[in-house]
Amino acid sequence: MPKFMLGNARHQLDERNRFRIPVKFREGLGSNPYYLPGKNGCLYIVPEERFEEMFAPFINQNPYTSDTDEFTSTVFSFSGPLEEDAQGRVSLDKNIKEKFGIDKEMVFVGKATYLEVWPAEAWDARYGVLDPSKIDKMIQDLKKYGV
Repeated sequence: MPKFMLGNARHQLDERNRFRIPVKFREGLGSNPYYLPGKNGCLYIVPEERFEEMFAPFINQNPYTSDTDEFTSTVFSFSGPLEEDAQGRVSLDKNIKEKFGIDKEMVFVGKATYLEVWPAEAWDARYGVLDPSKIDKMIQDLKKYGV
């Protein structure tokens, strides 16, 4: 069973657009994680195995099939492996940085089996203040999942 990734952590990009995966999330991601576009303007970081499972249906896809063309062009052009240097830093591609609005500070959010990476400003605007009534509704909604 994979180790759950929970909580959040803030990290800064250095002057060369490099960052480190927060220590508490490293084990859950394994040794060869991938980044890809996520929902609501964030990036996802997923373990290699999950990336391969998610996109296995596209391996033998006919390139002339149009029903998934926009999806594959968008997702695959903004996805790739995260490659660490000898000091454990990952370089954030300038294009990815700009497209996802990451300036300096990033928030890594554990989503059980993958991470979301948000520009700090976007995270703070969306989740900076928790509304107790929203939390109560979410807790009630968990019943659908047997929680």
